[in-house]
Amino acid sequence: MTSRSTAEQCLPVTDVVALAALAWVAAATLHEGLGHGLACTAMGGDPTRWSTFHFSCDRLLMSLWDQRIVAGAGTAVNAALAAVGWYGWTKDGATRRRLAGWIVFTLNGLTAFGYLVFSAIFQIGDWNAQGVMADVAHPTVARGTLAIIGVAGYYGIIRAAARMLSQTLDGRNLEVKSRRLAVIVWITTGVISLGAALAAGSDWRSTIGASVGVALGGNAGLFSLARFVKPTTIELERLRPNWALLGAAIVATVTFVAILGPGIAL
Repeated sequence: MTSRSTAEQCLPVTDVVALAALAWVAAATLHEGLGHGLACTAMGGDPTRWSTFHFSCDRLLMSLWDQRIVAGAGTAVNAALAAVGWYGWTKDGATRRRLAGWIVFTLNGLTAFGYLVFSAIFQIGDWNAQGVMADVAHPTVARGTLAIIGVAGYYGIIRAAARMLSQTLDGRNLEVKSRRLAVIVWITTGVISLGAALAAGSDWRSTIGASVGVALGGNAGLFSLARFVKPTTIELERLRPNWALLGAAIVATVTFVAILGPGIAL
């Protein structure tokens, strides 16, 4: 039996796709709704529109610090979700549950720190000069500091994710399994984000830059994982595809794209 067929039997593609889809939809939805949306309301703003990768908030009556809190709240939610994923992974349980925790940790961790890097370098996203970094005294120094923190944190997430993966997957042909897992998760997030962008209608051009940039660019660190995994003696239980899980992922993805893609007026 080849290493590829062994990996497929132990880790069904449908399960990986389903878990990645559910994690990505949840991350994007909570980033915008729970993060920016709740902060907007709490800081006295007026929520006006909610879509897959944007949340509009009327900040006319808000102070500068209130506006910064609203801008950074989405990233804070991703950081919290990463912590939840890590905690879930640490609990003893079935391989599928540990894999779910790993995916939640990795995607949200890469998103949180990737945002800092993108905002610092390209001046886009929540941490740019119109967001968290608005009116800072020394913008160049601030952007440099932000980039250093982002790169360091991003690298730390990759190393942590590799260690976690080493203790989650079967030790046999671990690098092969890790690369395969990375590709599946990366493609899944990219396809969902592209679908959401195209569903945005007249706003698809701005949405595609934000969504696909975060998905395919921010999650590109997945491809570095195989360099850092270390084979163990773990023997992965042979999993059968969970069709209920796949069904839930399909429903969540279609709802995400069809409803939040065009956006909801609030």
